[in-house]
Amino acid sequence: MTTPTEENEKQTLAFPDLDELYSKVSPEMEPLRKNGIIEGERKQDPRQKCTDFDDILSIVGADGKFQKILLYGVICPFIMISPFLVLNNIFLLDIPDHWCTVPGVTSDVDLETWKNLTISREIGPDGELRYSQCLMYDPSNPNVTMTCNLGWTYDKTDYETTIPSDFDWVCENMGHATDTFTVETIGSAVGTVVFAIMADNFLVAKNFLAFLTFQTLAGMAYPSIFNMPLLIVAEVCGSEYRAWAYAVTWMIWVVGNSVLPLVAWACRTWQLFAIVSVIPGFFLFLFYPWISESPRWLLTMGRGREALQIIRKIAKTNGVEIDHEEMPAMVEDLVQKQKEDRSSRNVGVWTLFQNYRLAKNTIFLALAWSMNNLLYNGVTLNTTSMDGNKFLNYFLLSIIELPSGYLAGVLVEKTGRRWTQVGFFLMCVISCAICAVAVVQTGAEYVVIAGALGIKFGITITSMVVYLQGVEIFPTQLRSTGAGVASTTSSILGIMGPYIIFMGKFNATLPYIMLGVISAVGLVASAGLPETFRQHLPETVEAANKFGKGVPFWSYLPKPRHDGVADKDNSNKNGEIEKLKGNKVDDQFPAAAAPILADFLAASAARRGVPMLKV
Repeated sequence: MTTPTEENEKQTLAFPDLDELYSKVSPEMEPLRKNGIIEGERKQDPRQKCTDFDDILSIVGADGKFQKILLYGVICPFIMISPFLVLNNIFLLDIPDHWCTVPGVTSDVDLETWKNLTISREIGPDGELRYSQCLMYDPSNPNVTMTCNLGWTYDKTDYETTIPSDFDWVCENMGHATDTFTVETIGSAVGTVVFAIMADNFLVAKNFLAFLTFQTLAGMAYPSIFNMPLLIVAEVCGSEYRAWAYAVTWMIWVVGNSVLPLVAWACRTWQLFAIVSVIPGFFLFLFYPWISESPRWLLTMGRGREALQIIRKIAKTNGVEIDHEEMPAMVEDLVQKQKEDRSSRNVGVWTLFQNYRLAKNTIFLALAWSMNNLLYNGVTLNTTSMDGNKFLNYFLLSIIELPSGYLAGVLVEKTGRRWTQVGFFLMCVISCAICAVAVVQTGAEYVVIAGALGIKFGITITSMVVYLQGVEIFPTQLRSTGAGVASTTSSILGIMGPYIIFMGKFNATLPYIMLGVISAVGLVASAGLPETFRQHLPETVEAANKFGKGVPFWSYLPKPRHDGVADKDNSNKNGEIEKLKGNKVDDQFPAAAAPILADFLAASAARRGVPMLKV
């Protein structure tokens, strides 16, 4: 009688290799083993396979304590300060209602009566009759009008002074404020915080060219203030937490932006408001020691040792114990992978346009980014031109971003990035049409405000989505470059923004028509982008060149892929598997093969120490 051990050994020796089995089943088959190695056989590596940085994040924590400290303790305070540096000019450069100064008014004559006697009338941009802002009756001949040769008187309901009211940027100089917004937009193609502080503290605004120079430098701040912190936090978060991080930073931006009009209202003078609004900028420098370099970027640059230090810091903060041999090996794998990637050896802006798919994604993203920027800035700049209390209007158009920002964070994880952006661009088109019709209707100011709220609600969601896509579409070594190209394109096209709003000085409908066209262009561009929901960030140019390949245009939430490529043959493979599952053994092999196959399975199980069940 044989023992179980002897029986297992006997079974193990039954078929030493697959060649013997297949030769018995089908003698005409070629041997699988060549040179002692089974075709397709590989020596198993006991280490965990590392395909990209997301695999490392899955070990050290993709949404742990480290990410929360970075998000809530560093990035959120940073972002909350930003509106005071970026958007304070909306109130600094506001032009109050004004009319020609005519001397001779006595204390027994009220202002309305005096204006009726001395100021001519004109048709305003909304089609309503109003007092002229640039003409008055000639004192020597009341039937003739003349320009304001003695200056202007300004309505002090909202402000004591603004820059335009202090230096008479009205009538023939009314374009100065628009020019200032424009050169600031040009400057936003570069970026540094220091110049923003310098610009708003430049109080000698009589030298208009010097003022424009500093405003150009101030505009350089915006991309660095808003985009770079978001990139830093996005690259150390998992794909699911990344969308929430963007939603949170957007909502914190809303809090700061909602406080801005209250501070402007309380200050009353532009000098005080300029100083108060830039003081928080000095605190930005305190965050520098708390911000680490992106380990994802360090790996693409071949700086594995520095990346490993930050990875260990993330693991320690998240309370995760890591293998001190396995993790360095995984980091080395990624560094080696980058070195082996031919596309990563000599990359630059030109690399974004060397391949059709990456070039198409870059162009569509830059276009969607630009339309978001134009629409967002346009409706924001137009706030002070709307009827009603401009501080309240601005507050409402800011606070509406709070629910929309939260909704964006939910929707991008439910309906994805692509169709969420398309749907809310459509909402912006409809809201712009409502405003264009209502703005010239008497007593319809509340309809205009409601339409503007609809635009701001929609553009808040689309803007958050496009920033998210800017991180997810480009390869790691070109992520900042790609976002920079989109941001620079946005800044160049953004030059049109102030002039689009300036058209409202002559026809109140035109800005809303133009904003509607911009929304439609953004809708088309966003529809052309691939879905990035739960897709792994492309680590290499090669992966980015394949991102979205094979996904039908009308597809909805494609399955996650490591390389971003839809598997066209997946359904065929599944069908073949199901077919094999449905077939009986004797349909695939001759009847004589059944006992041979049973013996082989038993021998295989014995070699692995797995008991076979007798049926």
